[in-house]
Amino acid sequence: MSPVTTVRLIAAREVRQRLRSRLFVGTTLVISALLTVLAALPAVLGVFDPDQALLDRDQEEAALPRLGVVGTLSLADRAAIEAAVGPVEVVEVADVDAASAALLTASDDLTAVVVPGERVLVAPSGQLLRPASVVATRVAEALALGELFGGGPERVGEVLARPSLPVEEVGEVDPAEATARLVVANLGVVFLFAVLIMYASMIINGVIEEKGSRVVELLVAAVPVRWLMTGKLLGLGIVGLLQTLTLFAPPLAVLLLTAGDAIPAGVGGLGVAIAGWFVAGYALYAVMAAGLGSLVSRPEEAQAVLTPANVLMIAGYLVGFLAINAPTSTFAVVASFVPFSAPYAMLVRQALAEPAWWEVALAAAGTLATAAALTAVAARIYEGGILRTGARVRLREAWRAG
Repeated sequence: MSPVTTVRLIAAREVRQRLRSRLFVGTTLVISALLTVLAALPAVLGVFDPDQALLDRDQEEAALPRLGVVGTLSLADRAAIEAAVGPVEVVEVADVDAASAALLTASDDLTAVVVPGERVLVAPSGQLLRPASVVATRVAEALALGELFGGGPERVGEVLARPSLPVEEVGEVDPAEATARLVVANLGVVFLFAVLIMYASMIINGVIEEKGSRVVELLVAAVPVRWLMTGKLLGLGIVGLLQTLTLFAPPLAVLLLTAGDAIPAGVGGLGVAIAGWFVAGYALYAVMAAGLGSLVSRPEEAQAVLTPANVLMIAGYLVGFLAINAPTSTFAVVASFVPFSAPYAMLVRQALAEPAWWEVALAAAGTLATAAALTAVAARIYEGGILRTGARVRLREAWRAG
């Protein structure tokens, strides 16, 4: 048989073997169903309902801000505050300690606390659902202006109502698309890391299973070891792609049906980029996992021998998140051309920085070329270690025997 036919038959065997596992298929379907339900929850809860969003905003605007006061707030100060922020509900607070406690307690629902003549207290900005800093700033400005104008609240309102000079962003930037791209960049990096490390573990465990069952001895007697490794990687890659589609295609379809209008059109192409970098990353790390897996015979040794590949994947993952913070930096540009970090860094740049097409092509070519070079190295290690069971085979010994 020709090499192509042999590799195809071995790959088909791997696919059939995985799909016959009820645990593998059942777990995949259950997780896919859970993800689909989670994707449908926002629509069920009305998160994407514009009418409900307007109603919620109207209800928020209808509630008066609760303003705590330590001591007494003069009529002139209150008039200045209301000229700046509108009607407020004033609540007496005993002292500064009580004010701090009240601001940190959600049940009191205080927007800010005024210490007349001194300062305005507000809850920490990091507290979720407590965005009161803008109101507190306006209150502080109103009190300062009230003292300046000597009790003329109408002047305070006039000053604070004056429009500032416009601030324009250079270039055409859609805020919704920019936010969506940032979300895709973060999720894309996490997705790549999760699937690559999962399928690397799947490959190394598959190699160990074959060594333990001695099936590999029959296969090696029939086909060259390098063809066997190539077919195994291709088959497991097809299984991984099918599992990934099964896990994520239904939730994405639900999101498109229920929130398609909220997803900017310019984000759609990033899905293709994620799929492409998954293929390139799999080609790179799968051959490493196969070669390293041939060195051990027991599952408990799998993670130890896979450490070099895991370190590179984790490093690429961290580089990806660093690139998100500065996608146009020299660091991000250089990292997008380093094969082991390119799947993460270039994906981030495609999402946030729009690199030239030739940069993407060069990064992909470099990653695939490195994968091809590693395939030759891994095949020799695989050939030298796949038939040796028992104690862990040293890398140098496997290389010499290959």
